[in-house]
Amino acid sequence: MKEFDLPPDGAEELRALLEHSGAAFQREGNRFRLRFASRGCQWQTVCDCQGSLVLVYGIHSARVAQRERALELCSELNSRVVRGSFFLQEERIVFRTSAQLTERFEARERIAAALEYNAAVLSSQWERIAAGAQGLVLPRNPNTAGPA
Repeated sequence: MKEFDLPPDGAEELRALLEHSGAAFQREGNRFRLRFASRGCQWQTVCDCQGSLVLVYGIHSARVAQRERALELCSELNSRVVRGSFFLQEERIVFRTSAQLTERFEARERIAAALEYNAAVLSSQWERIAAGAQGLVLPRNPNTAGPA
């Protein structure tokens, strides 16, 4: 196979994207950690690269105090998002998206789109997630349903 036929390396494409954007990040092998901020919210994002697959995990900062309510909220939110999924891990609500890289010329665009979608969903649901982590239920506002 010629080099241009090989699938892009997710870790190298992500590194190049982050360096080009000027984002601060920490790299540990194929795992990247960075901070996102949007609409007054701040959270950690972790990216795991597995060959040409880049998994993006947006981790809400609120610790889960009411596990059952947090799981109900994850299920509710999962029924509304088009890509990705919410789940509970280590007392945190996490939103996972991914980018499957098939062509070099569009690899960074796909990673950027996965990062942007992850951030948009997490920030648009920030208050609901914070409340759900504490066992509270916020009424659903159809005008802030978040990206689909």
